[in-house]
This record gives sequence, structure tokens and C-alpha cells, in this order.
Amino acid sequence: MKYKNKFGTINLLEDSKFKNKTIAVAMSGGADSTMLCYLLANTIQEQDLNITIQPYNGLDLWAPGDGQQVPKIVYYIRNKFPFVQINWPLSVVFDTDGGKAPSKHTYIRPMSKMLEEKIVDYTFHGISMGPPEEIQKEFNKTQGHPDGLVRLPGGLYWEELEKQEDDLAPYKTIDKRFIIQSYADHGVTDLLDMTASCIVPDPGCSGTCWWCQERQWAVDEVY
Repeated sequence: MKYKNKFGTINLLEDSKFKNKTIAVAMSGGADSTMLCYLLANTIQEQDLNITIQPYNGLDLWAPGDGQQVPKIVYYIRNKFPFVQINWPLSVVFDTDGGKAPSKHTYIRPMSKMLEEKIVDYTFHGISMGPPEEIQKEFNKTQGHPDGLVRLPGGLYWEELEKQEDDLAPYKTIDKRFIIQSYADHGVTDLLDMTASCIVPDPGCSGTCWWCQERQWAVDEVY
């Protein structure tokens, strides 16, 4: 199913391989992954697909409050699409030790187990392209992003974006403006208000980190 606005176009669940499967959706509690779950549920309902959604989130023992809004987000989407099977979220568990750990991929409970044990068949990610380079360079150069670039060639998270399969990471060629516009288009700005982009442990960064500045830039561009 195609979703389009002035900031881009994405296609969801067009491959027959997803029929009668369980798809995992990585949900951080942020705007991107929340809208991805919403659009997947909308597609399943609109096209009467026999597909189950299994939300999951990453629980960082160093910052256990990150993603705490995921349960209420899932509850909201389930109520919007009562005929779509959306399971209660599961958690993968890791500990970054405030960025000191060698890799966030050293999981205590890894996603690979869910795939190996056939709990899910495919994993969707709401990873989006970063804003234009000149915009990113204006963002705060703290939070481990000394050059200000994230998800652009040479940026800190470019490889993370590049390695995602196209049909499992539908936002990979568009930026956050498409996602924020989608909330307006679907009349669910109250759902956007439930999300949080900051990954700094409570009480957060007061809007100064890279992720919060990216979100505000997208909101300002749309509204």
C-alpha cells in the first residue's frame, strides 16, 4: 500500500512474502517507529491482510526510562485498529553503560532469538534519513555527535541506515518531515504527542540533544 505526501512516498506490505506472517516492529517510543506501526496496522486493516504485528522495544539497563511510553502507544493503536492482531510489546535487553559499552548489539536478550524461535518472521525498522547536511550541522554537537552529522554519508549512524533492507525500513530514503506530516494527514496528532525523541535518561535534555532538535526541525517544517 502506498503512502504519499509532499515529503516523500513509501510502500508497505506489497510483497506476498508477508502474507500469513508475524512481523516485528522495533518501537522506541519515538515518532518514527510509532507512525510505522500505525501505518502497518492501517495497511493490514484496509487490505484485510492476515498479518500479525509484534511490537518490541530495546530496554537499555542504563536508561530504563527510555521507551517507557511504548505500552500506551501500542494500546492506542490497538484501539484504532481492533480487527488487527497487535500483540503486546516484548523487550530485548542490553546495557550501554552510558555509551561506554563496546556495542549496543551485545544483548542480554537479543532479537535474533525471536527470529530463531519463529516468534516473528520479519523485523521492520522505523529508521529514517537525517535532515539535509546544512541543517544537521546547526544541531548541538554534543551527545556523541561531534561533527553534527547523523545518518548521512560519513555520519555516525549512516551504516545502520544503509544495511537495512528497503522493504523492512520504508523510511530509509526520506526524513522526519514525512513522518510528522503523516500524523497530520491521518488526524492523529494526539498520538504524536505521546511520543518522545529524547534518549537522555530522565528528566531528559530539555530539547538540546541531536534527536530532539531533529524532531523540532521536522515539526517546524510541517507546521
